[in-house]
Amino acid sequence: MKQRLISASVGIVILVAVLILHKTIVFPIALALVVGIILFELIRAIGGLEFKLATVGVMVYGVFSLLEFSHKFLGIVSSLTSLGAFLEIISALGDVLLPVCLALLFWDYMRHPKNFLVEQGAFMIASMILVPYSIRFLIIFNDDGTYAEHGLFYVILALCGAWIADSGAYFSGIALGKHKLCPEISPKKTIEGFVGGLISNAVIFVLIFLIYAKCNAMDFNIGQGLKSALLGLVCAGVSVLGDLTASVIKRQKGIKDYGNIMPGHGGLMDRFDSVLFVVPAFYTCIKLFPIF
Repeated sequence: MKQRLISASVGIVILVAVLILHKTIVFPIALALVVGIILFELIRAIGGLEFKLATVGVMVYGVFSLLEFSHKFLGIVSSLTSLGAFLEIISALGDVLLPVCLALLFWDYMRHPKNFLVEQGAFMIASMILVPYSIRFLIIFNDDGTYAEHGLFYVILALCGAWIADSGAYFSGIALGKHKLCPEISPKKTIEGFVGGLISNAVIFVLIFLIYAKCNAMDFNIGQGLKSALLGLVCAGVSVLGDLTASVIKRQKGIKDYGNIMPGHGGLMDRFDSVLFVVPAFYTCIKLFPIF
C-alpha cells in the first residue's frame, strides 16, 4: 500500500506540473512520451519486442504523428534549430510517415515468417494508429481555438473521467457488490459496482460542471445539468469497456500488469487503458452536445 501511495503521489505531481505548463512545449512532449511508453508496453505484452524494425516503426509513428498534429508545438520549436529542423522534416513527411513506418513493420514480418504471427502484426498496426488517435483529442482541447476558453478544464475532466468512474465503481462494489459482471475477465468487478460507477460519475460530473460554471460566473441550467449527467454516464460506461478490453489482453497473454513504471500500479497502460477509450468519447459528446 505504501508503494502504491508513493507512486500515485509522484504521478499526481507530474500530472499537475504538465497541466500547469499546458501552454508550453511540455504538454505535447509529455503526451508523446505517454504514447511512446504505452506502445512499448503493448508491444512487449504480445511478445513483439524481438521484431526491432516493426517496434521502431510503430513507436516512431505513434510519437511523431502526435507531435506533428500539435501545430502550436511545431511553432514553438521552430526557433530551436536542431529539434525544430528535425520536426519540420517530420511535419513535411505528412502522410508519408504512415506508409514508411508500415513498411518497416512489413519488412520485419517478411524477415521472420515463422516467428512474427499475423495476430501480432495486426495488433501492432492497430495500436500505432489508435493510441495516438485517442490522445490527440487532448491536444485539440488544448490548442484548438474552438475550446480556448474551457480547454484546460476539458483536458482535466477527460483525463479524470475514467479515474472518477473507476473509483466510484470500486467503492460501490465493495459496499454492495454481489453479482459478477465479467468473472472470466475481471473477477472483482460486479454489476452493482458498474451501476454505482455510472451513477457516481453522473452526479460528480454535474457537480464539477456546476462548480466550474459558478467560479466563472456562467449560467448553468437544467439542460446543461442533464448534458453533464449524460456525459458522466457515457464516460463511466466507456471506461469499463476500456478496462475490460485491456484485461482481456493481459489474460490472454498471461501477464499481471503491462509494466512496472509505477510500482504498485503497473505500467502506464494499466493507468491509461480506460483513458484511451474515454477521451474520444468525451470529445464526441462535447462536440455533438456542447455544455457551455
